[in-house]
Amino acid sequence: MIGQTLAGRYRIISYLEEGAFGQTYLAEDLHLPARDRCVVKQLKPKATDEFTLRAARYLFAREAKVLNHLGKHPGIPRLLAHFEEKKQFYLVEQFIDGRDLSEEIKAGKQLSEQQVITLLREILEILTFVHEQNIIHRDLKPSNIMRRKQDGKLFLIDFGAVKEISTQIVNPQGVTLLTVAIGTLGYMPSEQIQRKPKLASDIYALGMIAIFALTGVPPRKLPDDPQTGEIRWRDRASVSNKLANIVDKMVRFYFSQRYSSAKEALEAVKALQDPSDRSVLETVNALQKPSKLSYLKVNPAISAIALSLVLGIGGLLYLQQTLNEDPEARPKLTPILVYENSDYGIKMEYPSDWELTKVEDVLGTIAKFAPPESKVNIIPHEVTISVENLTPSMSLDEYTTSAVGEIIQFLPEARIIDSRRVKLGNREAHQIIYTGKDKKHNLVIKYMQIWFLEGDRSAPRQREDSVYLVTYQAEADKYDRFLEPVEETMIKSFEVE
Repeated sequence: MIGQTLAGRYRIISYLEEGAFGQTYLAEDLHLPARDRCVVKQLKPKATDEFTLRAARYLFAREAKVLNHLGKHPGIPRLLAHFEEKKQFYLVEQFIDGRDLSEEIKAGKQLSEQQVITLLREILEILTFVHEQNIIHRDLKPSNIMRRKQDGKLFLIDFGAVKEISTQIVNPQGVTLLTVAIGTLGYMPSEQIQRKPKLASDIYALGMIAIFALTGVPPRKLPDDPQTGEIRWRDRASVSNKLANIVDKMVRFYFSQRYSSAKEALEAVKALQDPSDRSVLETVNALQKPSKLSYLKVNPAISAIALSLVLGIGGLLYLQQTLNEDPEARPKLTPILVYENSDYGIKMEYPSDWELTKVEDVLGTIAKFAPPESKVNIIPHEVTISVENLTPSMSLDEYTTSAVGEIIQFLPEARIIDSRRVKLGNREAHQIIYTGKDKKHNLVIKYMQIWFLEGDRSAPRQREDSVYLVTYQAEADKYDRFLEPVEETMIKSFEVE
């Protein structure tokens, strides 16, 4: 590869890294006057049959879109380009001139407590942005954290999701299967080894980095407590109880006992540097919690007590009656309002008492609709509209095969109830109804999704073939409650000009 030019633009200068998922090269951009340097990552699918390549193309385009969004953060390298050449996939990213943390955190070397606190805080600030996009890094380790030479700034690199492209095979039924778990032993918690990573899985990995830095002992050489499965490390480090307690919580065996996200862990680390901030933060959080009805997400018995204190017994009985009333006894939802999005040419009617939220997130969601009672449910009733660019072009059947494969692979206990061709906005579309398990709340969620493909490049925001997707979700036993307005008002009126 050395000396070759990819996509007629990126000339390979040297190897940076070679691994099981592909190769990483240093390259120069021949289209820029200064021939700026960049990083080219070559991703090789495990198989090259048409089924696998088709799914890999879809996955590659999706992950490139995610990386492009993440690159807006100053602590994550920018994605400069992505392309396919000779059945192999390439990402071109910003080159960070520096060294990774494996040169700072290594066997036999112990960092000071203050060094580790500073390290945790800077990484958690970047990871908070990642987790706010509901994205899991999946491969946090010292070699995937770069320190830039010019200013010492840290960068997160090598997001694990991209490596799925190199680890998948697709069976003739179109179901995508990963051949290995993504991550690095020693930094992967048990749920990630079982291919069920959570946001808290990244917290575990960062906690193991902190332990390595404090003890100088590589993660795989640390003993476990045979009774609890927890990591035993405190006797190998000189560390305060306050920091040790935070790190211990980061690496708990059960993910439910860890910090749930980077933001929560960051608040704890910040309090080490300025304890006065912590008390203020806790007071604000305590005042905000009731307004968000967060007590409905805990034990039902506790929720009932809390509600009775706020509403009184009469108010609680009224609320319970409202939640359990016969759907047929409810009045029809009239009048209706019209949602319009001129950027995508979308028009749709919706009940006037439903809440409309206009958004634009990394997964392509542009609007969410929720009925008035949605917020009292653990899993809210919700209708979303999404528009995703599709690269490369696919037929409706090809996209459906990939989408169904992803549902089966990634949704716990997924079960397909119905799958058939329908019409949506006078377009040929595909509808699928399925269920899956929300293990956090031990609830079954039911989904209806309808999608069609559109290739009108004249639309203002559309530069490629696109997928228009309407999704309705609800707890399975409450799914029928708003099915009529969803089908008869919203889906029936959906139009794309």
